[in-house]
Amino acid sequence: MNHLEDIPVTVLATGAEAAPHGRALLVELEALLRDLVEQGREGSIDLRSLPLSPGDRAFLERQLGQGEVVAEVSALGPSRVQETAIHGVWWVRHYNSNDEVMAEFLEVTHCPDIVRAHPADVRDSLEDLRARLVELE
Repeated sequence: MNHLEDIPVTVLATGAEAAPHGRALLVELEALLRDLVEQGREGSIDLRSLPLSPGDRAFLERQLGQGEVVAEVSALGPSRVQETAIHGVWWVRHYNSNDEVMAEFLEVTHCPDIVRAHPADVRDSLEDLRARLVELE
């Protein structure tokens, strides 16, 4: 191989062609978002259960973008909840103590459950606040 034209060249696909699973996930998210809007039904996609390539992940991150809300939750390990630029679609990652992703979901909901206060916790807090008010009297 002494000539430039003797070097083999392979053209790699870019964009949606390079991320077939990413595009399929966008179609699934559209259906889940439609169900949320029309029927109030929430849904989620377990990303760890899918054979996503780095290209698929990069494609999803580009297409979904970042929204206005980020929440860090510390309950049975750290979790990060990131709203995407598509309102109602949230990227939720749960980590272990070594900062490795243990679970990862795209959740289609108005507010992910992990950031909602549990009803029992709210009841306990009501009693706590009442006790504080009594102490102030």
